[in-house]
Amino acid sequence: MRDIYVETETDKSTDEGQTRLITFGMPIVLADATLTDNHHRQRGFATNGNPEGITVCNLIDGETLTYSLALIRGRTPSACNYITVRAQKNVTSEWPVVGGEFRALVDLTRGSNKLELEAGGHKRRLTLLHEPRTTRLRVTPVYVVCAGHDGYFQGPRREDRSPESAATRIGLGARLLQTLTAEKLREAGHGKKTFQLERDLDGPECLVMHSMLHVDRARAMSQRELWELIARELMTGPLASKDRKYLAFLSCTRYRGAPSPRTHEDTLARTQGHAALGGGGLALFGSACLHTWPTCMAQVLPRFLDTTVVDTEQLMDDSNYRGTHGGCLATTLGSVLHELGHTFDLGHTREGIMGRGFDYVDRVFVGAAGIDFNRNPIRRDPQHTTVALSRPLSVTVTVQEPVLASPRRGRLLSETSRPSPSANARQLPGRLSAPASPELNRSFSKTLNAAELPSQPDRTFWGPSCAALLAYHRWFNTEVDNHSNRRHNDIEYDGKRNVTRSRYGVRVIELRETSGGMVVGSRQFPGNRPPLEALVPPPPPHCLAALTLVAEDSTGNILKHELPTAF
Repeated sequence: MRDIYVETETDKSTDEGQTRLITFGMPIVLADATLTDNHHRQRGFATNGNPEGITVCNLIDGETLTYSLALIRGRTPSACNYITVRAQKNVTSEWPVVGGEFRALVDLTRGSNKLELEAGGHKRRLTLLHEPRTTRLRVTPVYVVCAGHDGYFQGPRREDRSPESAATRIGLGARLLQTLTAEKLREAGHGKKTFQLERDLDGPECLVMHSMLHVDRARAMSQRELWELIARELMTGPLASKDRKYLAFLSCTRYRGAPSPRTHEDTLARTQGHAALGGGGLALFGSACLHTWPTCMAQVLPRFLDTTVVDTEQLMDDSNYRGTHGGCLATTLGSVLHELGHTFDLGHTREGIMGRGFDYVDRVFVGAAGIDFNRNPIRRDPQHTTVALSRPLSVTVTVQEPVLASPRRGRLLSETSRPSPSANARQLPGRLSAPASPELNRSFSKTLNAAELPSQPDRTFWGPSCAALLAYHRWFNTEVDNHSNRRHNDIEYDGKRNVTRSRYGVRVIELRETSGGMVVGSRQFPGNRPPLEALVPPPPPHCLAALTLVAEDSTGNILKHELPTAF
């Protein structure tokens, strides 16, 4: 099959704040990029230090952000109902103020961004710098179009369901998650660290891959089968790169309606070509709820707050039993972050994003306006498409690093998947075991009290060990910090002494259940002088499950070691 390229360019010259995609010379208006200003603005000026004016609580003037979508959180005088944010080129947006608190999103350009915030006659100036990190490691959004499928995803007729619209929604969703990750790592005490996207390296917002997998076969496959096949296509095709983690969506997901499905299992049973799985270098998802995702900044809040009831005779309800379009957006976007977390070597946790906390990602952006809004207080059992697997997802192949031209940002790049004839599967390492050290375990057990989770009014957070793993992960740091020429055995486990050691300093140790990846114990080592070796924590009392040791050092070296059952 011949490679197909579809290129689109963003027209930056339009004065109406609209984003145009030019496909083979045909302009298509995707969405309005600004909010209509229908509210009277009072004039006046308040200095940044005025406690009765506008206060920004999560950013400082002159701060540098490595991501392009800034979330501004703060307070205004309680009488205000809206706050106006005026960016460069007089781009203006308006955001609600609830109980004196506001949250606003601003699209940043490279370099300096001079912003002006105005509410209730008060003004505040804020300058933010945007400079992506120096790295080749990035997350690459991909829209997968199966053979025999036109690329149009399922959704209401009023929605634009084209491949171009899919790429726009996926690209914006990825940017929202990039911002959320930074904010939540800041709250965990690690600063605003996050992953870089393909667009940050001057690549496209989203790539389109034309898969050799036929749509009929895809709709007959299980989630795991889909993950393994798409992973192999990505790792052996023209998009293959060891510097990419792929965030992929299947175009061919099809929900076959039911009048009133009683459980989410009933819904899944009527959905074909669906997946919500992450691990290794790929997080893969279906597209049945993609129609609820925003296409532009102006749609972010309205989409999260959309109380339109899901018509389950026509559309999939993946909303954690909320039954609304806004609930579907919150749950599916959160599920994407959860599965992307697995590609960054995270396990499952009892609480937080890697547990059930991903259902509430809307609150991060909506704030007080969304608390107890669009919630279903009756159903307590979880409903989402993310599943726990008994063994890690892994497809390992040997590929020759392709020389890829760096396409301009704003383009939609389409590739046809074609396996490399020289690709060979490589066996995964076998089970490793080592004796434990019960004496050291007992002597150290008093120091292993679980850290209390910080207060999280939006119920969205990384657990302590997850936050530590991300903070030192290679995908979250510059290449200089990563010491790219380091050896792979720089972090190791000494079974005789039951310690983990690294010459760069140990940052986090986890014990996970081998089946399902649940974190059952952990230690973190913050500060400027982490230990060169650290004792592995003992398993919790009455824990009979097989355990895996996961550890990371200061330069992002990660150790995964299956412990003996007698540990």
